[in-house]
Amino acid sequence: MKNLKPRPLRPTAEEALRAVAVQAPSLPPMRMEKADPPTTLNLRFRRSTVDAIAAASAERGMTMKQVIAEGVRSLGIVVAEADLEDRTPRRKDVTP
Repeated sequence: MKNLKPRPLRPTAEEALRAVAVQAPSLPPMRMEKADPPTTLNLRFRRSTVDAIAAASAERGMTMKQVIAEGVRSLGIVVAEADLEDRTPRRKDVTP
């Protein structure tokens, strides 16, 4: 069996705050923004509706998600800017 190195003890919250205060006493505490993580919304539409959304997105040069997000925003619902972006993964051009 390998000899494992002992794990260093983690400082308590108070010890960590004291260490930071010694290293950077003039810096104010930071306020962290709340994260807005992505999640999944699963919708069930008729094939004709999906085909119409796909056709509209192709005409506009947008993704289906962008078309739906634009429609939701047009109803006055706040939509995160990230949801209006085309985040489709692009293939890297690999030339020999």
